[in-house]
Amino acid sequence: MKIVAITRVLNEADIIEAFTRHTAVFVQHHVFMDNGSSDGTIEILTALKQEGLPITVFQSRAVTFNEGNALTYMYNVAMREHAPDWVFCLDADEFIDDRAVSDGARAYLERLMSGSPRIEVVKIPMVNYFATSQDNPAEVVVPVRITRRRPPSDAYKIILRGGLPEADIVIEHGSHWAWLRSRPINSVVNSDLWLAHYSERSPFQYIAKFVRGWSKVLASGQAEVGRKTAYHYHDPFDFLRDKPGNFLRNPRFMGFKNEVPDLIDDPARYCGGGLRYSASVDEAMRAVRSLMGYLDDLATQHGRLIDEFPFVRAQVQDWERQINKLF
Repeated sequence: MKIVAITRVLNEADIIEAFTRHTAVFVQHHVFMDNGSSDGTIEILTALKQEGLPITVFQSRAVTFNEGNALTYMYNVAMREHAPDWVFCLDADEFIDDRAVSDGARAYLERLMSGSPRIEVVKIPMVNYFATSQDNPAEVVVPVRITRRRPPSDAYKIILRGGLPEADIVIEHGSHWAWLRSRPINSVVNSDLWLAHYSERSPFQYIAKFVRGWSKVLASGQAEVGRKTAYHYHDPFDFLRDKPGNFLRNPRFMGFKNEVPDLIDDPARYCGGGLRYSASVDEAMRAVRSLMGYLDDLATQHGRLIDEFPFVRAQVQDWERQINKLF
């Protein structure tokens, strides 16, 4: 049985090496789509590739919100180039945690191969971990440093069966669901197989994330805004824009805003071993690099729009479809 992972990544230099090494324990190949990282993420992925990890990296420097298209593209690349039986749809801050699964994730998926009816989607819960004052700041492996979590959330991510028809499959943004255009898709929930989720690792990382996230929605036009895409970024974006002191001079926000007494101390099992290309990061400077990179891309594309105004909408759509294989 062959398993492949697909991941869309953007400015995750603090976690990308640990994530890639950990995921490699569970999968035979990993396909990445970089959306224009400027914080060292590509350099780390390049080093991992040169070391021999089985990864492929594409790049699309998209300034609008096109996550679903990128995910579907990667799934179809995985089918054509690797013919997997299953595809994990993961973000770079999500670590497979199969401690509660009898015989592990691989054995579970193998059992599903011969089951009836034919399962095509496995839904697994996200378990949110949060940085706290108890963390060791010198520990660079995020899932080793951050050990306190909430109970499993009601948000799910998906593992997709391989071989779903290329022209038929659509993966929704966030990898929370997929569907077929021609017929219903058969799914099952496994509440024992978790994704340990480290979405907020520092205040500056979180600021860069919601500023960039909502900017991409705005850059996509009012139709995307009206659909409330990534709407959880909207309020913090507005608050930072209108009253930045409420965030930047707030000791709780700039400290450990999610640290509450009922967090569960339960480290996820990290399987990736030591890191070779990651070091302690100045998160404030990394946030600046991340946002300056996005601003550069956004401004550059806006200039192109001005230059080519008569064909603006068609041209932007063409740019978003231009995907180059890096290695």
